[in-house]
Amino acid sequence: MKKLISFLILTFTFSTATEFSECIHLLNRTSLGVTSNELNSCLKDNNYKISISNILKSTNKDTIKFQQKPDFAKKIIRPYKKMKYLNIGERKAFRKNLNKQKMKMKKWWVNKLMTTQTPFLEKMVLFWHSHFTSSLIKVRQPALMYQQNQLFRKYAFGNFGDLLHAIIEDPAMLIYLDNRGNRKKHPNENFARELLELFTLGEGNYSEKDIKALAKALTGYSLDKNMNFRFKKKIHDKSKKRFLEYYGNYNAHQLIDIILEQEATSIFIVTKLWKTFIGYNPNSIEIKRLAKIFRNNNYELKPLMQAMLNSKFFKDSSTKGIMIKSPIEFTVGTLRSFEYQDFDSRVILQYSRRLGQNLLDPPNVKGWVGGKNWINANTLLIRKQFINRLTRGDSMKHLKLNLFDVNSTIQSRSEKAADTLLPVSVFITPANNFNKTLKTILQHPLYQLK
Repeated sequence: MKKLISFLILTFTFSTATEFSECIHLLNRTSLGVTSNELNSCLKDNNYKISISNILKSTNKDTIKFQQKPDFAKKIIRPYKKMKYLNIGERKAFRKNLNKQKMKMKKWWVNKLMTTQTPFLEKMVLFWHSHFTSSLIKVRQPALMYQQNQLFRKYAFGNFGDLLHAIIEDPAMLIYLDNRGNRKKHPNENFARELLELFTLGEGNYSEKDIKALAKALTGYSLDKNMNFRFKKKIHDKSKKRFLEYYGNYNAHQLIDIILEQEATSIFIVTKLWKTFIGYNPNSIEIKRLAKIFRNNNYELKPLMQAMLNSKFFKDSSTKGIMIKSPIEFTVGTLRSFEYQDFDSRVILQYSRRLGQNLLDPPNVKGWVGGKNWINANTLLIRKQFINRLTRGDSMKHLKLNLFDVNSTIQSRSEKAADTLLPVSVFITPANNFNKTLKTILQHPLYQLK
């Protein structure tokens, strides 16, 4: 009888606890690499739904708002007099200092990615950075890009509508999409066009007339001399506008509310999140179901992500190992898995840029297309070079291998390493020592996938 009871307890525990393969898949999509603490925490959860809830709850722990601003974020960088009055040496010195501050901004974010206790939050900040694209190359002010980064951090899992309202007053965005020069006598359509095409409705759900109306509503959304947002009434177009079948004297915020009323907006955002976290081929019926959840929750992101990660499409075995790791996921994720936090952040930035993801400088307003575009003959070779750098000679001594400590459910350390680092189960022939086996696993084609 006692043996039967013990058997039933063990069976119940096995059937309700989050399984190893479920945890690996979940962490591959929501974390940066798989760390020992994250894996152990997931395995201790009573079931898969609780694991998702705990991961979403963990995103509340980011304490960046309580930390002191880094130096590059404290003020706008300007020459001590107008550029046209500077001599060649003074211009060179100014540009050198500006580039130095830009690099500090990039290194700050890389260090944040490397050491964060909330990797899912950082992945969402990266998502919004690629969605609401701005670039240090054009904006030129690290303080403004830091401010925008904080905005994405604030709303990463918050309310999309609130984020959308905030972004039309974001200084970096207003500079990047040329809205400072948008005035009633000469409307600039850049910001309006991207708001509709890339940020909310998507192609085919608006007309050229809608772009012109939104551009007029955005006139006067500008900056003051200190590069803070300022609404300039004198250059704002107060005329009545026809927008998506609505007609009236609307300002930009009122038109944003109209955009949020459109089903197309929720479908567009859900589709983009699907392609980031589930797979490259969305299921139209499931997209509509999730979009309805999104709208019914007033565009709150956490209920949407809860539903998305619990979706049968996310959990299905066919979705494992079908997505390509982005350069940041590949470089930072690998280092985090081995707890290699002293790795030179400048080198991470160099590899990420060479692999096609120049942090804080997306290629254009569409952000990083990603997906299959991350891999080609050149980038595959560079990825291999990165792994070789980590695993050659004395470099191995910097890698902590406690992630692969054997437990009762895994037959060997080598087998656990393969099951942890590769998104689908494959047999790796063990070498004569574990480090050689580990290098073989890291160089396996499946390691590029998640």
